[in-house]
Amino acid sequence: MDITAWLSIVIIVLILALIIFIVSAADKLLRRFLGLHKHISDSVQSKFIEITPTTQSLVEAAVEVWRLEKRVSKVSGDLSEDQNKAFENSITKLKRFLDKNDITFADYTDQKYNEGLNLDVLSIDKDSSVTESMIKETHEPAVFHKGQLIKKAKVVVLEK
Repeated sequence: MDITAWLSIVIIVLILALIIFIVSAADKLLRRFLGLHKHISDSVQSKFIEITPTTQSLVEAAVEVWRLEKRVSKVSGDLSEDQNKAFENSITKLKRFLDKNDITFADYTDQKYNEGLNLDVLSIDKDSSVTESMIKETHEPAVFHKGQLIKKAKVVVLEK
């Protein structure tokens, strides 16, 4: 074989090596680009993160819904019909949220009091005109989860 044939073979081998190198480099570059693209997409896209409220947060929400309901009932005469309806709708939505989480609350105002109730008595007021002990007012409602008491009501008792 003469030198021209050898040089042709060497040039062909070098060209093939160069083509393999370029294809390999292009493949690596494409993979990096796709990885970078995915990273940027993941960083930019908003992700829905499901969070669940803690039991303590639900208890606090229940107490505040109860308070809101009491406050609205006190001022409802001073509000327009539209304002009353707006507050009622908001309270209903909040109660629906609590219901979805199996949270309920109870107000014991004007109910008969007996020592077996799961209540925290804040004070006892005396009144000789009453015939039996009654709960004069509820400062915080009892809160239940699936019917189980998780927070005692705080009340003022009226007795003879």
